[in-house]
Amino acid sequence: MSAEIVVENWKLVKAIEDYPKVAGVLLFKKIFSIAPEAQGLFKFLNGTSGEEMYESEKLIKHASNVINTVNTAVQMLEDNKVDELLPVLKGLGKRHVAYGVLEPHYDVVGQALLATLEAAEGDAFTDEVKAAW
Repeated sequence: MSAEIVVENWKLVKAIEDYPKVAGVLLFKKIFSIAPEAQGLFKFLNGTSGEEMYESEKLIKHASNVINTVNTAVQMLEDNKVDELLPVLKGLGKRHVAYGVLEPHYDVVGQALLATLEAAEGDAFTDEVKAAW
């Protein structure tokens, strides 16, 4: 049941024009709001701050890629390919360790994703939807 809720909910995000960029930048605003020190993990942001940071082509590209990865994960969930999805996500996590990402950072990203979905969806982001994610 939760998978169906996530899949249906994600369609609201995909309905947003240029959703990878819009949702991605919002996600990173939420990440840096929750954990400002996380900015230091992104060397391409050195020398930028405030709104300038969110206009950086490199941040926009990275943020869009993150949302495209979420989209792929949701698609695999919809296609009932969880067995194939888990190794992909584990591999992604291992690669991020090399970038200096620590276990608590994953919780920050989870919180930021939920906050992004809530901000983008408003009242459609119910407690049931939040629990499904």
